Amino acid sequence: MSQERINSFQLFSVMFLFEIGSAILVGLAADAHQDAWMSVFLATGLGCILYLVYTKLAELYPSKTLIQYLQSILGSVLGWLIGLAYVVYFIYIASRVLRDFEELLVITAYRSSTLWTIGIIMVICVMYAAHQGLEVFFRIAELCFFIIVFMLLSLVILEFASDIMKSHHFLPVLEHGWDPVLKSIFPTTLTFPFGELIAFTMLLPFLNKQEQAKKAGMTAIAVSGLFLTLFTILNIAVLGANVIERSAFPFLTAGSYIDISHFVQRLDTVVIICMVILGFVKITVYFYCAMIGAAQLFKLKERKNVIYPIGVMVLISSLIIAPTYIHHIYEGVKIVPYYLHLPLQIVVPVLLLLIAWIRHKAMN
Repeated sequence: MSQERINSFQLFSVMFLFEIGSAILVGLAADAHQDAWMSVFLATGLGCILYLVYTKLAELYPSKTLIQYLQSILGSVLGWLIGLAYVVYFIYIASRVLRDFEELLVITAYRSSTLWTIGIIMVICVMYAAHQGLEVFFRIAELCFFIIVFMLLSLVILEFASDIMKSHHFLPVLEHGWDPVLKSIFPTTLTFPFGELIAFTMLLPFLNKQEQAKKAGMTAIAVSGLFLTLFTILNIAVLGANVIERSAFPFLTAGSYIDISHFVQRLDTVVIICMVILGFVKITVYFYCAMIGAAQLFKLKERKNVIYPIGVMVLISSLIIAPTYIHHIYEGVKIVPYYLHLPLQIVVPVLLLLIAWIRHKAMN
Protein backbone atom coordinates (compact mmCIF):
# COMPACT_ATOMS: atom_id res chain seq x y z
CA MET A 1 0.00 0.00 0.00
CA SER A 2 1.17 3.51 -0.84
CA GLN A 3 2.51 5.75 1.92
CA GLU A 4 -0.10 8.37 1.08
CA ARG A 5 -2.27 9.05 4.11
CA ILE A 6 -5.42 11.06 4.85
CA ASN A 7 -7.04 11.94 8.16
CA SER A 8 -10.62 11.44 9.29
CA PHE A 9 -11.73 15.05 8.79
CA GLN A 10 -10.41 15.03 5.24
CA LEU A 11 -12.34 11.81 4.63
CA PHE A 12 -15.47 13.41 6.09
CA SER A 13 -15.02 16.51 3.91
CA VAL A 14 -14.57 14.57 0.68
CA MET A 15 -17.48 12.24 1.45
CA PHE A 16 -19.74 15.22 2.19
CA LEU A 17 -18.82 16.98 -1.06
CA PHE A 18 -19.08 13.69 -2.97
CA GLU A 19 -22.58 12.99 -1.63
CA ILE A 20 -23.84 16.51 -2.31
CA GLY A 21 -22.14 16.46 -5.73
CA SER A 22 -24.47 16.06 -8.65
CA ALA A 23 -27.39 15.08 -6.36
CA ILE A 24 -28.08 18.69 -5.41
CA LEU A 25 -27.73 19.72 -9.06
CA VAL A 26 -30.30 17.40 -10.66
CA GLY A 27 -32.52 16.97 -7.61
CA LEU A 28 -33.73 13.82 -5.88
CA ALA A 29 -36.93 11.77 -5.62
CA ALA A 30 -38.95 13.87 -8.07
CA ASP A 31 -41.36 10.93 -8.46
CA ALA A 32 -42.52 11.53 -4.88
CA HIS A 33 -43.64 15.05 -5.87
CA GLN A 34 -44.18 17.32 -2.83
CA ASP A 35 -43.18 14.47 -0.51
CA ALA A 36 -39.72 14.12 -2.07
CA TRP A 37 -38.04 15.39 1.09
CA MET A 38 -39.39 12.35 2.99
CA SER A 39 -37.75 10.01 0.46
CA VAL A 40 -34.39 11.76 0.81
CA PHE A 41 -34.57 11.73 4.61
CA LEU A 42 -35.46 8.01 4.79
CA ALA A 43 -32.85 7.11 2.14
CA THR A 44 -30.21 8.76 4.34
CA GLY A 45 -30.87 6.21 7.08
CA LEU A 46 -30.68 3.32 4.62
CA GLY A 47 -27.47 4.83 3.23
CA CYS A 48 -25.92 4.63 6.70
CA ILE A 49 -26.82 0.92 6.90
CA LEU A 50 -25.31 0.28 3.47
CA TYR A 51 -22.12 2.09 4.47
CA LEU A 52 -21.80 -0.27 7.45
CA VAL A 53 -21.47 -3.13 4.94
CA TYR A 54 -18.56 -1.33 3.28
CA THR A 55 -16.79 -0.57 6.57
CA LYS A 56 -17.26 -4.11 7.83
CA LEU A 57 -15.51 -5.45 4.73
CA ALA A 58 -12.73 -2.91 5.35
CA GLU A 59 -12.41 -4.18 8.93
CA LEU A 60 -12.19 -7.79 7.78
CA TYR A 61 -9.58 -6.93 5.15
CA PRO A 62 -7.58 -4.00 6.57
CA SER A 63 -5.18 -2.21 4.22
CA LYS A 64 -6.90 -3.81 1.21
CA THR A 65 -9.06 -2.06 -1.38
CA LEU A 66 -12.23 -3.48 -2.91
CA ILE A 67 -10.25 -4.75 -5.90
CA GLN A 68 -7.83 -6.63 -3.66
CA TYR A 69 -10.30 -8.33 -1.32
CA LEU A 70 -12.53 -9.28 -4.23
CA GLN A 71 -9.72 -11.63 -5.29
CA SER A 72 -9.16 -12.78 -1.70
CA ILE A 73 -12.84 -13.70 -1.27
CA LEU A 74 -13.84 -14.93 -4.73
CA GLY A 75 -10.55 -16.26 -6.06
CA SER A 76 -8.07 -14.76 -8.49
CA VAL A 77 -10.03 -15.31 -11.72
CA LEU A 78 -13.59 -14.39 -10.71
CA GLY A 79 -12.33 -11.69 -8.36
CA TRP A 80 -10.22 -10.18 -11.14
CA LEU A 81 -13.15 -10.13 -13.59
CA ILE A 82 -15.53 -8.48 -11.10
CA GLY A 83 -12.74 -6.07 -10.16
CA LEU A 84 -12.43 -5.12 -13.84
CA ALA A 85 -16.20 -4.52 -13.89
CA TYR A 86 -15.79 -2.10 -10.98
CA VAL A 87 -12.99 -0.19 -12.74
CA VAL A 88 -15.20 0.17 -15.83
CA TYR A 89 -18.06 1.20 -13.54
CA PHE A 90 -15.97 3.94 -11.91
CA ILE A 91 -14.94 5.27 -15.32
CA TYR A 92 -18.52 5.16 -16.59
CA ILE A 93 -20.00 6.98 -13.57
CA ALA A 94 -17.22 9.58 -13.73
CA SER A 95 -18.22 10.21 -17.36
CA ARG A 96 -21.90 10.50 -16.36
CA VAL A 97 -21.09 13.09 -13.71
CA LEU A 98 -18.88 14.94 -16.18
CA ARG A 99 -21.76 15.00 -18.68
CA ASP A 100 -24.02 16.52 -15.99
CA PHE A 101 -21.66 19.43 -15.54
CA GLU A 102 -20.87 19.81 -19.23
CA GLU A 103 -24.60 20.25 -19.85
CA LEU A 104 -24.96 22.62 -16.90
CA LEU A 105 -22.25 24.97 -18.15
CA VAL A 106 -23.29 24.85 -21.81
CA ILE A 107 -26.98 25.41 -21.02
CA THR A 108 -26.48 28.19 -18.47
CA ALA A 109 -23.16 30.03 -18.67
CA TYR A 110 -21.35 29.17 -21.92
CA ARG A 111 -24.04 28.91 -24.56
CA SER A 112 -21.59 29.52 -27.41
CA SER A 113 -19.29 26.76 -26.22
CA THR A 114 -19.52 23.00 -26.83
CA LEU A 115 -19.62 19.92 -24.64
CA TRP A 116 -16.17 19.01 -26.01
CA THR A 117 -14.61 22.28 -24.85
CA ILE A 118 -16.07 22.16 -21.35
CA GLY A 119 -15.26 18.47 -21.03
CA ILE A 120 -11.62 18.90 -22.04
CA ILE A 121 -11.10 21.72 -19.53
CA MET A 122 -12.70 19.78 -16.67
CA VAL A 123 -10.83 16.56 -17.46
CA ILE A 124 -7.50 18.42 -17.58
CA CYS A 125 -8.23 19.80 -14.07
CA VAL A 126 -9.12 16.31 -12.81
CA MET A 127 -6.01 14.77 -14.39
CA TYR A 128 -3.84 17.47 -12.83
CA ALA A 129 -5.34 16.73 -9.40
CA ALA A 130 -4.73 13.00 -9.94
CA HIS A 131 -1.12 13.69 -10.92
CA GLN A 132 -0.51 15.70 -7.74
CA GLY A 133 -1.50 12.77 -5.56
CA LEU A 134 -4.20 11.70 -3.13
CA GLU A 135 -2.99 13.75 -0.17
CA VAL A 136 -2.94 16.99 -2.16
CA PHE A 137 -6.43 16.36 -3.51
CA PHE A 138 -7.85 15.64 -0.04
CA ARG A 139 -6.26 18.81 1.37
CA ILE A 140 -7.80 20.86 -1.44
CA ALA A 141 -11.17 19.20 -0.83
CA GLU A 142 -10.86 20.03 2.87
CA LEU A 143 -10.63 23.71 1.94
CA CYS A 144 -13.48 23.36 -0.57
CA PHE A 145 -15.65 21.90 2.20
CA PHE A 146 -15.66 25.20 4.12
CA ILE A 147 -16.25 27.22 0.94
CA ILE A 148 -19.20 25.06 -0.13
CA VAL A 149 -20.83 25.01 3.31
CA PHE A 150 -20.55 28.81 3.53
CA MET A 151 -22.03 29.25 0.04
CA LEU A 152 -24.89 26.80 0.63
CA LEU A 153 -25.84 28.30 3.99
CA SER A 154 -25.69 31.78 2.46
CA LEU A 155 -28.13 30.68 -0.26
CA VAL A 156 -30.47 29.27 2.39
CA ILE A 157 -30.45 32.56 4.31
CA LEU A 158 -31.02 34.57 1.13
CA GLU A 159 -33.95 32.38 0.09
CA PHE A 160 -35.57 32.93 3.47
CA ALA A 161 -34.86 36.67 3.28
CA SER A 162 -36.38 36.88 -0.21
CA ASP A 163 -39.74 35.58 1.06
CA ILE A 164 -40.17 33.37 -2.01
CA MET A 165 -41.21 30.17 -0.24
CA LYS A 166 -44.84 29.06 -0.27
CA SER A 167 -46.10 26.55 2.31
CA HIS A 168 -49.00 25.45 0.09
CA HIS A 169 -46.49 23.77 -2.24
CA PHE A 170 -46.25 20.93 0.32
CA LEU A 171 -49.97 20.22 0.24
CA PRO A 172 -51.54 17.76 0.21
CA VAL A 173 -49.09 15.77 2.31
CA LEU A 174 -48.89 12.11 1.25
CA GLU A 175 -51.52 12.72 -1.41
CA HIS A 176 -51.08 9.21 -2.80
CA GLY A 177 -49.96 7.58 0.45
CA TRP A 178 -46.53 6.16 1.20
CA ASP A 179 -46.27 4.18 -2.03
CA PRO A 180 -44.64 6.93 -4.20
CA VAL A 181 -42.27 7.83 -1.36
CA LEU A 182 -41.08 4.27 -0.85
CA LYS A 183 -40.80 3.57 -4.59
CA SER A 184 -38.60 6.65 -5.07
CA ILE A 185 -36.29 5.49 -2.28
CA PHE A 186 -35.43 2.10 -3.75
CA PRO A 187 -33.40 1.83 -5.79
CA THR A 188 -33.12 5.37 -7.18
CA THR A 189 -32.54 7.64 -4.16
CA LEU A 190 -30.71 4.99 -2.14
CA THR A 191 -28.22 4.22 -4.90
CA PHE A 192 -27.87 7.85 -5.97
CA PRO A 193 -26.15 9.33 -4.08
CA PHE A 194 -25.77 7.13 -0.97
CA GLY A 195 -24.85 3.84 -2.66
CA GLU A 196 -22.18 5.66 -4.66
CA LEU A 197 -20.05 5.54 -1.50
CA ILE A 198 -18.93 2.14 -2.82
CA ALA A 199 -16.17 4.26 -4.39
CA PHE A 200 -14.68 4.86 -0.94
CA THR A 201 -13.95 1.15 -0.52
CA MET A 202 -10.99 2.04 -2.75
CA LEU A 203 -9.89 4.93 -0.51
CA LEU A 204 -10.49 3.75 3.07
CA PRO A 205 -7.11 1.89 3.22
CA PHE A 206 -5.40 5.28 2.94
CA LEU A 207 -6.98 6.53 6.18
CA ASN A 208 -4.27 7.01 8.81
CA LYS A 209 -6.53 5.73 11.63
CA GLN A 210 -8.67 2.90 10.30
CA GLU A 211 -10.87 2.80 13.39
CA GLN A 212 -12.24 6.24 12.48
CA ALA A 213 -13.59 5.17 9.08
CA LYS A 214 -17.02 4.26 10.42
CA LYS A 215 -17.52 7.42 12.50
CA ALA A 216 -16.27 9.80 9.80
CA GLY A 217 -18.34 8.12 7.08
CA MET A 218 -21.55 7.88 9.08
CA THR A 219 -21.24 11.54 10.08
CA ALA A 220 -20.67 12.54 6.46
CA ILE A 221 -23.73 10.59 5.31
CA ALA A 222 -25.91 12.07 8.06
CA VAL A 223 -24.80 15.66 7.46
CA SER A 224 -24.96 15.44 3.66
CA GLY A 225 -28.34 13.72 3.91
CA LEU A 226 -29.69 16.54 6.07
CA PHE A 227 -28.34 19.10 3.59
CA LEU A 228 -29.97 17.27 0.68
CA THR A 229 -33.24 17.03 2.62
CA LEU A 230 -33.08 20.73 3.44
CA PHE A 231 -32.50 21.76 -0.16
CA THR A 232 -35.21 19.40 -1.38
CA ILE A 233 -37.59 21.15 1.04
CA LEU A 234 -36.41 24.58 -0.15
CA ASN A 235 -36.76 23.65 -3.82
CA ILE A 236 -40.32 22.45 -3.22
CA ALA A 237 -41.17 25.55 -1.19
CA VAL A 238 -39.82 27.90 -3.85
CA LEU A 239 -40.73 26.13 -7.08
CA GLY A 240 -43.42 23.59 -6.30
CA ALA A 241 -43.32 19.92 -7.34
CA ASN A 242 -44.62 20.57 -10.87
CA VAL A 243 -41.87 23.04 -11.73
CA ILE A 244 -39.21 20.77 -10.21
CA GLU A 245 -40.29 17.88 -12.44
CA ARG A 246 -39.95 20.07 -15.54
CA SER A 247 -36.69 21.75 -14.52
CA ALA A 248 -33.33 20.37 -15.63
CA PHE A 249 -31.55 21.96 -12.65
CA PRO A 250 -34.04 22.71 -9.84
CA PHE A 251 -31.41 24.04 -7.43
CA LEU A 252 -30.19 26.55 -10.00
CA THR A 253 -33.76 27.57 -10.86
CA ALA A 254 -34.63 28.10 -7.18
CA GLY A 255 -31.49 30.20 -6.71
CA SER A 256 -32.49 32.44 -9.60
CA TYR A 257 -35.67 33.40 -7.70
CA ILE A 258 -33.67 35.19 -4.99
CA ASP A 259 -34.39 38.90 -5.04
CA ILE A 260 -33.86 41.16 -2.04
CA SER A 261 -35.02 44.75 -2.70
CA HIS A 262 -33.94 44.39 -6.35
CA PHE A 263 -30.36 44.63 -5.09
CA VAL A 264 -29.33 41.07 -4.23
CA GLN A 265 -30.46 39.03 -7.22
CA ARG A 266 -29.25 36.99 -10.21
CA LEU A 267 -27.20 34.62 -8.05
CA ASP A 268 -27.01 32.02 -10.81
CA THR A 269 -23.25 32.51 -11.06
CA VAL A 270 -22.75 31.74 -7.37
CA VAL A 271 -24.77 28.54 -7.72
CA ILE A 272 -22.83 27.51 -10.84
CA ILE A 273 -19.46 28.07 -9.10
CA CYS A 274 -20.68 25.97 -6.19
CA MET A 275 -21.81 23.21 -8.56
CA VAL A 276 -18.54 23.16 -10.51
CA ILE A 277 -16.51 22.70 -7.30
CA LEU A 278 -18.77 19.83 -6.25
CA GLY A 279 -18.57 18.28 -9.70
CA PHE A 280 -14.78 18.49 -9.72
CA VAL A 281 -14.53 16.66 -6.38
CA LYS A 282 -16.96 13.90 -7.39
CA ILE A 283 -15.35 13.24 -10.77
CA THR A 284 -11.88 13.20 -9.21
CA VAL A 285 -12.92 10.66 -6.56
CA TYR A 286 -14.19 8.28 -9.26
CA PHE A 287 -11.08 9.00 -11.33
CA TYR A 288 -8.82 8.05 -8.42
CA CYS A 289 -10.79 4.85 -7.81
CA ALA A 290 -10.39 3.85 -11.46
CA MET A 291 -6.67 4.66 -11.30
CA ILE A 292 -6.05 2.64 -8.15
CA GLY A 293 -8.17 -0.27 -9.40
CA ALA A 294 -6.49 -0.40 -12.82
CA ALA A 295 -3.02 -0.26 -11.27
CA GLN A 296 -3.86 -3.12 -8.88
CA LEU A 297 -5.55 -5.28 -11.50
CA PHE A 298 -2.72 -4.98 -14.01
CA LYS A 299 0.00 -4.90 -11.32
CA LEU A 300 1.42 -1.55 -12.35
CA LYS A 301 4.20 -0.10 -10.21
CA GLU A 302 3.11 3.49 -10.84
CA ARG A 303 -0.56 4.54 -10.80
CA LYS A 304 0.19 7.72 -12.72
CA ASN A 305 0.82 5.68 -15.87
CA VAL A 306 -2.94 5.27 -16.35
CA ILE A 307 -3.91 8.92 -15.85
CA TYR A 308 -3.97 9.79 -19.55
CA PRO A 309 -5.77 6.66 -20.80
CA ILE A 310 -8.46 6.98 -18.13
CA GLY A 311 -8.78 10.71 -18.77
CA VAL A 312 -9.37 10.10 -22.47
CA MET A 313 -11.92 7.35 -21.73
CA VAL A 314 -13.85 9.53 -19.28
CA LEU A 315 -13.94 12.45 -21.73
CA ILE A 316 -15.03 10.43 -24.76
CA SER A 317 -17.56 8.41 -22.75
CA SER A 318 -19.17 11.59 -21.41
CA LEU A 319 -19.91 12.69 -24.95
CA ILE A 320 -21.13 9.40 -26.44
CA ILE A 321 -23.19 7.89 -23.59
CA ALA A 322 -26.31 9.79 -24.67
CA PRO A 323 -27.30 11.82 -27.74
CA THR A 324 -29.18 14.45 -25.71
CA TYR A 325 -29.42 15.62 -22.11
CA ILE A 326 -32.99 14.29 -21.85
CA HIS A 327 -31.80 10.83 -22.87
CA HIS A 328 -28.89 11.12 -20.44
CA ILE A 329 -31.27 11.85 -17.54
CA TYR A 330 -33.59 9.03 -18.61
CA GLU A 331 -30.70 6.56 -18.50
CA GLY A 332 -29.61 7.88 -15.11
CA VAL A 333 -33.07 7.44 -13.58
CA LYS A 334 -34.56 4.40 -15.35
CA ILE A 335 -31.62 2.21 -16.42
CA VAL A 336 -28.41 2.80 -14.45
CA PRO A 337 -29.91 2.33 -10.93
CA TYR A 338 -31.34 -1.10 -11.82
CA TYR A 339 -28.63 -2.57 -14.02
CA LEU A 340 -25.47 -1.02 -12.55
CA HIS A 341 -26.00 0.59 -9.15
CA LEU A 342 -28.14 -2.15 -7.65
CA PRO A 343 -25.80 -5.10 -8.38
CA LEU A 344 -22.48 -3.27 -7.86
CA GLN A 345 -23.42 -1.10 -4.89
CA ILE A 346 -25.64 -3.51 -2.95
CA VAL A 347 -25.75 -7.11 -4.22
CA VAL A 348 -22.02 -7.76 -4.67
CA PRO A 349 -20.88 -6.08 -1.39
CA VAL A 350 -23.57 -7.90 0.64
CA LEU A 351 -22.58 -11.24 -0.92
CA LEU A 352 -18.90 -10.50 -0.29
CA LEU A 353 -19.61 -9.73 3.36
CA LEU A 354 -21.67 -12.90 3.73
CA ILE A 355 -18.96 -15.11 2.19
CA ALA A 356 -16.21 -13.41 4.21
CA TRP A 357 -18.20 -13.78 7.43
CA ILE A 358 -18.81 -17.49 6.81
CA ARG A 359 -15.11 -18.03 6.10
CA HIS A 360 -14.03 -16.20 9.25
CA LYS A 361 -16.51 -18.22 11.32
CA ALA A 362 -15.29 -21.49 9.78
CA MET A 363 -11.65 -20.60 10.52
CA ASN A 364 -12.49 -19.75 14.14
